Amino acid sequence: MTGRYTFGDSDLALRRMAIAAGVFEPTSRALLASAVTPGVGTALDLGCGAGHSTRLVAEVARPGETVGVDGSERAVAAAQAATPDPAVRYVRADVTAVPLPGTPADLVYGRLLLAHLPDPLAMAERWLTQLRPGGVLVLDEVEVIDPPPGVLRDYEELVVAVVATQGGAMYAGPLVAPLGGRCVDVDVDTSVAARMFGMNLVTWRNTALSHGISDGPHLHRVAAGLAALVDAGPGQSTVRWVLRQVVCPAS
Repeated sequence: MTGRYTFGDSDLALRRMAIAAGVFEPTSRALLASAVTPGVGTALDLGCGAGHSTRLVAEVARPGETVGVDGSERAVAAAQAATPDPAVRYVRADVTAVPLPGTPADLVYGRLLLAHLPDPLAMAERWLTQLRPGGVLVLDEVEVIDPPPGVLRDYEELVVAVVATQGGAMYAGPLVAPLGGRCVDVDVDTSVAARMFGMNLVTWRNTALSHGISDGPHLHRVAAGLAALVDAGPGQSTVRWVLRQVVCPAS
């Protein structure tokens, strides 16, 4: 795998995953419910992280077995510790390599994963080969994030550049548009967005410096601005995420 997960797997990163899971749970739940008939045989959750999306897949699709797959040993261990359901298991594996664990599958799901992998469309097409006849690939990917001018937009411009240095494309949604899908809006409270952004910035700060994307004073100003938005509390404004939701049946 040549891409690398820009946002890391530290304890801070795992806490950020929990916040993000709460933000995107309603739209992911609706997508899965519309795409899958409950009671499928095997479901895979690729890039499962700490297991939040895996447990959602298990709840909505009610498969005989749910397998969360992630390249991080720390994330897989955290996911397993938080999941008492014996029908849900986690495997440390490279999501870009086939065959994937647990395949052939009836459902392969990935949320906000393709942004961190090379050639998102080719990767999605590779995952389609891991489905049983009648199975379905379901994807949640960022089409665009539209923050207001100011520190939130400053952060977004930086993170797009940082993700690119790791072999990914922050806005993977347009790259998988040939598979179809629809775009949905998720309005995230500014304080919540700033909290997630600030946690991420801690993780990729050194990458931005080493690649000449930014300098220390600028990163400090962005971090301080994000912290001020967090301190201001909820209800000030929102940041618009646009997600591309793809439901692609096995060919």
